[in-house]
Amino acid sequence: MQFIYKNSHMSFKSIISLLFLLIIYNSVAGQTEVASLQVGKEYNSIEEALKNPDKVYRLDLSNQNINIPGEAWAKFTKLEYLSLRNDHLSEIPEEIGLLKSLRILDLSGNDFVSLPQSFRNLTNLEYLSLKDDHLNEIPEEISFLRNLKTLDLSGNDFKSLPRSFRNLTNLEEIFLNDEKKFVLNKSIPVLLSLPSLRVMHLENDDLRRLPRSFSQLTNLESLYLNKNRFKAVPREIQVLNNLRLVDLHENNLKVLSKTVQDSGFGFKVVF
Repeated sequence: MQFIYKNSHMSFKSIISLLFLLIIYNSVAGQTEVASLQVGKEYNSIEEALKNPDKVYRLDLSNQNINIPGEAWAKFTKLEYLSLRNDHLSEIPEEIGLLKSLRILDLSGNDFVSLPQSFRNLTNLEYLSLKDDHLNEIPEEISFLRNLKTLDLSGNDFKSLPRSFRNLTNLEEIFLNDEKKFVLNKSIPVLLSLPSLRVMHLENDDLRRLPRSFSQLTNLESLYLNKNRFKAVPREIQVLNNLRLVDLHENNLKVLSKTVQDSGFGFKVVF
């Protein structure tokens, strides 16, 4: 029997082929949607996450008294986000270095004084927070994270940045807020050695002035100096040609307008 479609240019074979392609497309689309949902799902319990560790992409164990078996870390082969914030960990387990897919790590609000040597294996890490860990010294292992883009060191007790930070060639943003012992002048040479650095936070650092050498940080695009003790816009930043935004709110400045655009400096100043 032969089927002939007089009013159509599409043969029966073509229709079958098209239907087959539609079925394949819908199947792939369905699998992609499920995979997308899995990537977006966030686990908040280590027990729940260990049921299917190879499908866990995001794990938030903040504000918990956690106990992760050493052999369990290697099972999280696809883990990209991990938060251990405010868990008051006295040490970070050596096995954390097995999380090779990790891109975002929050270790803020803990009690450790050092990082395990395996930490340097987290070569895909792009964001790291060590905020409020009260570190007297910055762990050397951080300098091996060559893909790191954002680093939050706020609320610690160190006095300067280590020379080894020169290896962080991809670092774009650094947070140095709430640093009462930090001596900015001593760390300028290290900051100058970071070719990708574009954003710097020096908030609530009790700063009255900036060191003269600060004017050499010509790659800066955004600078946050809010909650300090400045009485005027620092001269050192007025020569930074790439600067686009300076936040100076909650200082001792006397101005009428909250925001001044291109007020003779070539960048936006937020009072």
